[in-house]
Amino acid sequence: MENPFRKPYSRIETPREKLVFILVFGLFIFLFLFLFKPFGLAQLKTSYQFFVSLGFGLVTMFMLSIFKYLLEPLVIKKNWTLGKSLMWGLLIASSIGVANYFYVQIIFSQVFIFKYFLFAIWTAILVGIIPVTIGYIVSFNRLYRDALKDASIPLDDIFWESEVIIRGGNPKNEFKFNPRSIVYLCSNDNYITVFTIKGETIARTHLRGTLKAAESELRKNTSFFRCHKCYIVNSEYADHVSGNNQNMRIKLKIQSLEIPVSRSKAAAVLSRLR
Repeated sequence: MENPFRKPYSRIETPREKLVFILVFGLFIFLFLFLFKPFGLAQLKTSYQFFVSLGFGLVTMFMLSIFKYLLEPLVIKKNWTLGKSLMWGLLIASSIGVANYFYVQIIFSQVFIFKYFLFAIWTAILVGIIPVTIGYIVSFNRLYRDALKDASIPLDDIFWESEVIIRGGNPKNEFKFNPRSIVYLCSNDNYITVFTIKGETIARTHLRGTLKAAESELRKNTSFFRCHKCYIVNSEYADHVSGNNQNMRIKLKIQSLEIPVSRSKAAAVLSRLR
């Protein structure tokens, strides 16, 4: 059985998401301490309880800012796992505990006691379990929703645009096409001809420009590929390949049309249409 702690777990947070997490975590620490008054806070005056609790919240936010904005971009890589994420969370909580201990040392002028130092770290971990757990649940739910959203998109829709504009490098001379209707494109000097089909009829559209520019404009539609310096073919209409590397040709499903294949493209064409 696969170790769940070795499963990939990597979600890149936006700067806004990091800020929200820091604010919510800091607010939680402040409210938890001020409302429940653990660790002897109840012995202080109410106004002092407020400012001391607020100080803990601000220290927490400061430490989280360092980890989220400075350290995480350097530490978290592509091979990040759930186990590493949990260990990272423990390190953050421990660091917050250290910072909070020295905060107490400053405001109450206490001497350093190692036992209390360890207690501060342990307390920070225990208190932090609640918001961290909630954060992981929210993160997992987002990842799950994103996965379902991606899975619900038909594969065809991922690789096809509903409309493509071919300018051929000339903005004043542009035409809009449904990419599914384009059979192939060919170039002749400084002109491009786009062959489209509707029913059984082939239409030709001529425009001034380069095939390289047209290829760039079709790049999101992965069904198109360059088979020759003068030809781009829609693989949806390719039937089979004939000939050898010297005189290879692509036989199309439409009207027995044939498209030449250059020797430099022969291996790539065979691999694609095999």
